[in-house]
Parts: sequence; structure tokens; C-alpha cells
Amino acid sequence: MNVLITGASGFLGRSVTAAIVARGHSVIALVRDPERASTVLPSSVRLVEGDLRVPRSLAGALDGVDAVIHLAACVVGDDDEQLASSVVGAENLLAAMDAGGVRRLIYCGTLSVYDWRRAKSPLDEESPLESDLYTRDGYAISKTWQERIVRRWADAKGTQLTVLRPGFVWGAGNEETSGVGQPIGPLRIVFGGARPLPLTYVENCAAAFAEVLDSTMTIGQTYNVIDAARVTAWRHEGRYLRNTAAKGWRIYVPYLAGLTTARVATWFSRALYRGRGKLPGILTPCRYRARFRPLRFNADKLREAIGAFEAFDYDEAWRHCRLAPVGVATPTADTVVGEGVTA
Repeated sequence: MNVLITGASGFLGRSVTAAIVARGHSVIALVRDPERASTVLPSSVRLVEGDLRVPRSLAGALDGVDAVIHLAACVVGDDDEQLASSVVGAENLLAAMDAGGVRRLIYCGTLSVYDWRRAKSPLDEESPLESDLYTRDGYAISKTWQERIVRRWADAKGTQLTVLRPGFVWGAGNEETSGVGQPIGPLRIVFGGARPLPLTYVENCAAAFAEVLDSTMTIGQTYNVIDAARVTAWRHEGRYLRNTAAKGWRIYVPYLAGLTTARVATWFSRALYRGRGKLPGILTPCRYRARFRPLRFNADKLREAIGAFEAFDYDEAWRHCRLAPVGVATPTADTVVGEGVTA
């Protein structure tokens, strides 16, 4: 197949692109900076310069394309910028797909779309979606609207859509996740250290995208993409501190203590500023809950469809990170990760 990938030069995109190329498909990468992309993508990938926010730059990019993997999302700027960039970009991509007659789309979503207050363990594809969306951060809002748009398009056009929702995507250059806690100088505050993290090692995530692309059984389905290993927040932060050049000390804070602090801070903010005060995410109950609430997770539905997709277990993934080239690129604006960075 001829496969166009958006966000191909981002953190997840590089691994997805390599996995698709390894399966013998021809890949076209839509990138804003071809020179930089050429240094991180396989030489066989055809680079097309374009910006999803600029419709005319997409002209001809989808000629001869059989399927699109949409990974690009804006994770920088304020809430309005993220919403405008991600949503407008998705609308322009879908219009270009219509113009090019492309009917197959694999869309990268996020666990951020779930309602973490109402969800029960295990969080799965049947868990309720966020009902009070505008209490969440810009990433959650923009990704929720992005997913709504691609679903409406698929329903209206009768096209072939598969939605994948990865957990916290991690790997070399992005070993620490925002789902663990909050760094304060050399201290690493770990909220609810015994809770399992919905981790997705980047190359395992890429393998899932490649398997889904090659499977017609996955068309029309939605899947969470979460590694099988049960890894706690405390364990992952400890491994990060031992296996990287980072220095610091873990500080354990019970989940409920952090949530209570967020509620008190919110009450004072409303009392003092009449609702106009702006608090950081960890002091906003809905956002705190979406990053740190202790739930169990699984990707059983995906495994039933494509089998075990993990090429690396947790320990192997860390060994693989240590073998990554020195100076491996860190995430960019093309990176797909989650609230605050996934949830």
C-alpha cells in the first residue's frame, strides 16, 4: 500500500514510519521541515512538505494514497492555539482525503477523551467519554474534538476508520511521563505511587499501528493501546532516575492527599478571584484526576483483534532505550502524547 503519515517526524511518528516501511509498504511523510525529517526517517520514505493548517499545501499530497495514518497533534501553545491547530488540521486533512479519493484512515487518539471521574476499573473502550470537556486542558479538548470530527466524517462518507488510543507513550528521549507526578527541582513528586500506569512503549505502539493497517478486521473499531506489563508510578520513576542522566529523589504523596489539595486550592481560587483565577493542572481536580487517578487498564480488545503486539516487555524496553543513539531527538510539536502529556 501507499501510506501517508502525518506527524511522521515526531516522537511516535518516527517509530510508526519505520514499522510501516518494514512491512513493505511505501510511505509518504507529510512534514513541515523536510530537511530535519530526512535525518530521522528511513531513506526510502518520500517526504512531502506541507502544513495541515494550510489547505493549499496539501494539494496533490494524497494522490495515489491508499491509507492515511493521522498522528499529528499540536501539544504546544495555549488552549486556543492547540484547539485551532489540531481541529483545523484534521478538517483540512479530511477534505484533502475526499479530494484524493482516500477512504482508509487510522487515527491516533488518546486516553484523554475518557471521563476519569466516572470511569471504573478497568478503563476500557466502553468507559464513558468526558462529559464536562471544558474543565480539561487544551490537549484533551483538542483531541476530543479531533476524534469527533473524524468520526462524523467516517459516518457521513462511509469510509474505513480505525481509532487507536495509546496510553502514556514513552521511549528513548521521552522516558519520563507526566502521569507519574510533578518534578520540583531535584524532587520528583509521585502521586499515588502504587497505582499502575497506562504505559505504551513507543515501538510497541508503532507495532500496533502496523498490525492494524494490515488487518481488515480492525476497520470501524476503536482500541486502547496499552502494554500488558503492570508498572506502578513509583517503579517507573525509580527506573527513570536509575537508567538516565536525571538526578533527583522520589517523594511519595497519596493520591487522595493530592486530590484534596487540588480541591482546597480551587475553593480558595474561586473565593478570592470569583472563578477567574487560573491554577496549574495539578491543582485543578478534574485535570489532576485525569493524570493520576488509580485505575486498572487493559488492551484486551486490541489483542483479540491482532494478537500480542508488544515487541518489547518492560525490562527489554529499558535495555533498548540504553542502546538508542546519543542525542536521540526529543518530542516536537508533531509528537503525539497525552494530557499534560496523556491523559
